[in-house]
Amino acid sequence: MSAAAHHNEYSEDFITALQWMWGDGYLSPGGPLEVAEMLRGVQVSGKRVLDVGCGLGAIDVLLSKTYGAVSVVGIDIEQPLVDHARSRVEKAGLGGSVSVECVEPGPLPFDDASFDIVFSKDSIIHIPDKAAFYSEVLRVLTPGGTFVGSDWLRGGSGSYSGQMQVWLDLVHLSFEMKNLDQTRAALEQAGFVQVQLEDRNEWYRNEVRNELATISGDKLDELARRIGRDKADHRLQSSSAKQIVIERGELRPTHFVGHKPG
Repeated sequence: MSAAAHHNEYSEDFITALQWMWGDGYLSPGGPLEVAEMLRGVQVSGKRVLDVGCGLGAIDVLLSKTYGAVSVVGIDIEQPLVDHARSRVEKAGLGGSVSVECVEPGPLPFDDASFDIVFSKDSIIHIPDKAAFYSEVLRVLTPGGTFVGSDWLRGGSGSYSGQMQVWLDLVHLSFEMKNLDQTRAALEQAGFVQVQLEDRNEWYRNEVRNELATISGDKLDELARRIGRDKADHRLQSSSAKQIVIERGELRPTHFVGHKPG
């Protein structure tokens, strides 16, 4: 499937709603504080970084300006998101050190050992073949390089519960969810060593309450004025359904770090 054939799932109204909940430039929860949590103990300064699923580019700017990456390449498969990200990078004056590319789904379009760090926040859930993706990440990393990611994982295995299916039906996004054990095994089978996973379900239990507060009452009315009543009500429905599966332990956002052998 080519990038041109890919159906864009992130409309302008959807982008507006997600930033309304999660902050300017972010399409997933936690903002800069969650990025900092992901990068705890990871040396970014002076490194070449690839950001997979860069979205609106806020993290690429952060990796360069705050964390001191010598270069950042952000990639995404949706051209409108890439356009937003490029505009953000230009406004930040980082055109010389940060670039953003629209790529086709599939193998990463980079040479072997091109990056010291591969970073990806909450976009791996959209990738159906995790094993192939992890192998590609390993390939483009330098020996001793680091893969820092977060993914929305599931609890358990087998068929989804009725509550989980309700949320997935409301999401309207292409999700492929694995559990923690499957993720660890896939990373290790791809060749990563010293793999560490951190389950963030407990953190997100509180975060989803904050999320709901941004789309309730008068705030929901204000969002409705921006994107329309039906779309605003849908966001409230989706987040309410998500809270249920978070509380049940069926949705488990997770950070992970793995290293390419030196």
